[in-house]
Formats: sequence, structure tokens, C-alpha cells
Amino acid sequence: MTDQCAARRMPTSIRRAVVCVWIHAVLSGCSGLLLLGALGRNQGDEVALVRFVAMTSVLLALLLGTCAGLASRRAAWTRTTVVVIEALSVAAGVLLLVTGSFAALTGIALGGFVLRAFLSADGRAWFSD
Repeated sequence: MTDQCAARRMPTSIRRAVVCVWIHAVLSGCSGLLLLGALGRNQGDEVALVRFVAMTSVLLALLLGTCAGLASRRAAWTRTTVVVIEALSVAAGVLLLVTGSFAALTGIALGGFVLRAFLSADGRAWFSD
């Protein structure tokens, strides 16, 4: 295998992180859609806030899916977008953990793994071209 071929091949850590981004996108999209379905046609101030959170979850899922799909093209904006979203996800998970929701550990672990890979030297090198 030549050096040029090796340079075009996505590093294993980045490939695994992209799989985690896909998982995060699917989970966010499904939870947002389920929440929207549960709300139905209910109206009111409380429902509006929940509907906003659900729509935000769906939009973030679409954005993460787009970034994961385009990661092989090495676009720098995909790395930046994923890092920002995953950092916010980890921060939200920490807040949920403080309130006693141990299910937040999954989101923290997933986001931490993606951040570690995307912020590593391999991640910077992959998305810099």
C-alpha cells in the first residue's frame, strides 16, 4: 500500500467516532419524533416549549447525520459542527447527571468518545485537507 493510499484512508478512531455520530443522530431523531408524536395536536405554552425541544432534537439529528455522511469528504466544517454539538451534548448530560438522571451517562460517554477522536491529532489531520 502506498503512502498516498494510506493518506486517503480514514483513521480507525475517526471511523469509529463517525459511527457514534450516526448513533447519536438516530437516537436524537427518534426521540424527537416520538416526542412530537406523543404531543399530537395539543396546544398551550407548556406544549410549545416541549415541541420546540423536540423539533430542535430532530434538526440536530439531521445536522449530525449530514456531518457523519460527509465526514469521508474531509470537510473542516463537519468536524467543527460535530465538536460543537457533542460538547453541548456532554454539557447537557452533565447537568442531567447532577439532577440524578443516570441515563445521561450514555450521552456523556458517546459524546466524550467522539470529542476525543475529533479533537485528536488524527482528527485534525483528517479534516484539515
